[in-house]
Amino acid sequence: MTGLRAQALTLAYDRRIVVEDLTLALPAGRVTAILGPNGCGKSTLLKALARLIRPQAGRVTLDGQDIHALPTRAVARRLGLLPQAPLAPEGITVADLVARGRAPGAGCWQDGARRMRRRARRRWRPPG
Repeated sequence: MTGLRAQALTLAYDRRIVVEDLTLALPAGRVTAILGPNGCGKSTLLKALARLIRPQAGRVTLDGQDIHALPTRAVARRLGLLPQAPLAPEGITVADLVARGRAPGAGCWQDGARRMRRRARRRWRPPG
């Protein structure tokens, strides 16, 4: 798997360019940090990588395929985004969040909640 790539990406809101001519590769199965000062385009970049906004120029690929050409469900099965929020939902654990990320892989009539929680626990290992 080649992971997620941005090639010559330019992102803008109306005519205001936020990110210009950015190329990067995020390898599959790795944790990647995106750092920078407030207002530099980090959230905008994440939205473009998650297919929430279309680039003004360039393209985003997931495992070599244009992310905008893939069916929504196929993208959801391979890519998840947990946006930053000032407050976490009360009573939710990290394991619950990981398990919810499994939902796009479940079928409509599948009784998979218990199974998803087990898979999430196996995949998520607390630090330390």
